[in-house]
Amino acid sequence: MAELWAAHLTIDGKVKSTKLVSLLAEYIDIKKNNGASPNTIRQYKTFTKIHISNYLGAADARELTSSDFTSFEQQLLKDTKSGGEDLSRNTVMCLHQFLRGAYNYFVSAGGICETNPLFNTAKPSREIHEATTLEEWSFTEIDHALTTELEKAFTSNTFTLKAAHTFAAWLTLRTGLRCGEVCALRRKDVNRLQGYIHVGGTVIEEPRKEPYRRDVTKGKKCRNVAITDSDLLMINRYLKLQTAFLTDVSGVSPLITANGSYARPTNVSRSFTHLRRSLILPANITFHSLRHTHASWCLANGVDLKTLSERLGHADEATTLRIYAHVLPGRDRAAAETFERVSRTLLDAR
Repeated sequence: MAELWAAHLTIDGKVKSTKLVSLLAEYIDIKKNNGASPNTIRQYKTFTKIHISNYLGAADARELTSSDFTSFEQQLLKDTKSGGEDLSRNTVMCLHQFLRGAYNYFVSAGGICETNPLFNTAKPSREIHEATTLEEWSFTEIDHALTTELEKAFTSNTFTLKAAHTFAAWLTLRTGLRCGEVCALRRKDVNRLQGYIHVGGTVIEEPRKEPYRRDVTKGKKCRNVAITDSDLLMINRYLKLQTAFLTDVSGVSPLITANGSYARPTNVSRSFTHLRRSLILPANITFHSLRHTHASWCLANGVDLKTLSERLGHADEATTLRIYAHVLPGRDRAAAETFERVSRTLLDAR
């Protein structure tokens, strides 16, 4: 009875329970009301319902220590044979950041907790994965396949969902847009006079709902992405074909669509996977590899970090550098030339 009573204590009437899962549920609602993306909210709910509830479901948020959270996160990292969850370090890092932000709120919003135990938790290090890009031969095959498929549609004057998905992949390879961003493009976002595409949203998929456009990108930055004259020629041909087959077309109609509604990013990505398989290319090449290829080739051929960061819609240049540092031009060559210069100096001095 005492435990039941304690579990429903209030802090000056501000919260109905100090159980961690109850406080997290309220915190998630606040994040949702403040504009967090549906995907983020869904991830937070999954963390709470599956992992946190299983291990810390009955815990009082005020009593948990850094040691408790260290043990909890280490348990999540263990493989299933050892009784763990076998989660990746990056997933546990995301969960750690979620809890850390929640406790910041618990401390600042009325003193529900006195300190944030996540500050001293021994969190795992982040796994750094090299961005998968297309090699020259892979790029040639994929670009040829995409262009050929579009030419078939133009020549036969037939517009299908496959044509729309193919165009999405073709456009991503030339602009570096994210899949959700290219799906969110509207016809009016193509500025043909000034030669750019305005990127100002992303398509959200939620269970049992039609996909819809959210007027904010993943990086929280609207941007204009330049396109070339030859790109514009292909875009104009696509728009002309689409207009002939769709009814009630307007400036706000989706660019990637076969029926006037927004396409699901997962379907667009899956369509590209079918193409990759038909070309017998490596399985690690995904739709997102088109974005990585665009970025890597730009950076390797002289595009400065700031310009590329803005083009990709990253939050800052540090994000771009962390992902694409391995393709920065001249770093390894400079090392080789430096070693050769020093070694020659030493040899000549003998």
